[in-house]
Amino acid sequence: MNQSSSQPPWWQNAIGYQIYPKSFYDSNQDGVGDIQGIIEKIPYIKSLGVNFVWLSPFFASPNVDNGYDVSNYEQIDPQYGKLADVFEMITKFHDKGIKVVFDLVINHTSDQHHWFEEAKKSQNNPYHDFYIWKKPVAGKAPNNWQSLFGGSAWEYNPQTDEYYYHLFAKQQPDLNWENPRVHQAVSEIIDWWASHGVDGFRLDAISHLKKLQTFADVDQPDEAMNDVAGIDDFLQELSDDFKPDHLMTVGEAGGVPVSRAQQWVDEQHGYFNMIFQFDHVSFWEKFTVGQVDVAQLRAALTRWQNGWQITAGTPYSLKIMIFPEPSPTLATILITVKKSAQALGMMYLLMKGTPFVYQGQELGMTNVSFDHIDQFRDLDSKHFYQEKLAAGWPVAKIMTSLRAKSRDNARTPMQWSTSKFAGFSHTQPWIEVNSNYPEINVADQQPSPQSTLNFYRQLIDLRLTDETLLSGQYHLIDTHDHQLYVYTREANNSGYLVVTNLSDQPAEFQVPDQFKLTNLVLSNDPAAALDSLIALKPWAANLYMYMYERKNS
Repeated sequence: MNQSSSQPPWWQNAIGYQIYPKSFYDSNQDGVGDIQGIIEKIPYIKSLGVNFVWLSPFFASPNVDNGYDVSNYEQIDPQYGKLADVFEMITKFHDKGIKVVFDLVINHTSDQHHWFEEAKKSQNNPYHDFYIWKKPVAGKAPNNWQSLFGGSAWEYNPQTDEYYYHLFAKQQPDLNWENPRVHQAVSEIIDWWASHGVDGFRLDAISHLKKLQTFADVDQPDEAMNDVAGIDDFLQELSDDFKPDHLMTVGEAGGVPVSRAQQWVDEQHGYFNMIFQFDHVSFWEKFTVGQVDVAQLRAALTRWQNGWQITAGTPYSLKIMIFPEPSPTLATILITVKKSAQALGMMYLLMKGTPFVYQGQELGMTNVSFDHIDQFRDLDSKHFYQEKLAAGWPVAKIMTSLRAKSRDNARTPMQWSTSKFAGFSHTQPWIEVNSNYPEINVADQQPSPQSTLNFYRQLIDLRLTDETLLSGQYHLIDTHDHQLYVYTREANNSGYLVVTNLSDQPAEFQVPDQFKLTNLVLSNDPAAALDSLIALKPWAANLYMYMYERKNS
């Protein structure tokens, strides 16, 4: 998107911190995080060194899908406080020099939104065409389109003898962006929040706005609803809504290939400032279990790093749990958690783009340890459980999958202290706290120089203060193995060498001859040295400065 100033836009040299309000901090002790809780923790957020926060949805909602089903875009869900609390929060973040980005869900609404409550009454209702309707075909759904949450994407409405379309849950009817009045209504919402000080938006599920207008059966689900031909017209019109107030925009663009990224984020004519991409997290392969394929990770991230200047961000915590023993001790687990969190942090935060840190990522918070489906709150996870149970999967196998990939992994309460409920609340939280909070929490990590929290603070400071890490070139050094991720950020005949071992086995890396290492800047291994043959312990992460003589190939 075009910038009027010769100076880089604020977001280009920034790091964001994603807050999940329901799980961040509970100020009124009812078991649910709230806006006043976020306000209380602004000093902590400031101490991380981040430049902006992105808040997951907290608008009025029945919470069928944890707030991604909005019933009123200009009201706050009462469980989080009052609208005045939000305005106070924005002001107090701004007072600390931190900008504020909200999650905007405009692919769909809640079925309890005023628009849909009117739309379903009759075909003549003024709001009827705000949504997508089709008559039954042979008494059944109009086509074979599937919901991402499983089952048909069509739900019958007896009042009009029609089916409405829902890409997600049936309580989340999709908006009809073919109707210009939908865009106008959304534009008014954007203007309203901008007038109250919001600095930008993360646009949820934005690659799904356009649906296949033939409404024919499809062979692949994406054909019906992901980056469908014609979506560019919608996105171009929408992008104009953000320009008057210089709002930062991040589009969630799962499934959009790197070949299309330039069109989405081109500096002059792109639709958004940045996009989230999911090639590296197997976005369409939910609930699979296994070790990370580092070779594929290298390839996916490098493809995007070299393809276009887009965000390096990811909307969920970077978590890997690979243990070196069949039955690890608690001490071994904690060392693995700490080292892996630090290695992932270094690998990720020093790439090109605008990094996002998800709450708790800076502590090395881990996936849930739940052993019963009743402990999960995620709608998608519950659907998966029932689906696989009906297919004959053993319960143990289903639970293993959920512990690895459920969205609830990113939703357990922030672990502030060793107090009961991790210092998140004095009351039983809406979702159980991870049982490892006595070992992984802010209070214990704050004073420890070797903690994951302080490792992240050092990475963030380096990332934001060094010109080479802000704007230097990215070069992969492909080790052709399944352990190492090594790359450089370089400018003006010098640079940084990032060497990470993303595995639970030792490894070695031979520094190429043209690199003259001058300094070991940061490491999570106290024994690390300035050697040309680098011995790497499991989950080691080393950052070096170097001078180089790049030889022509």
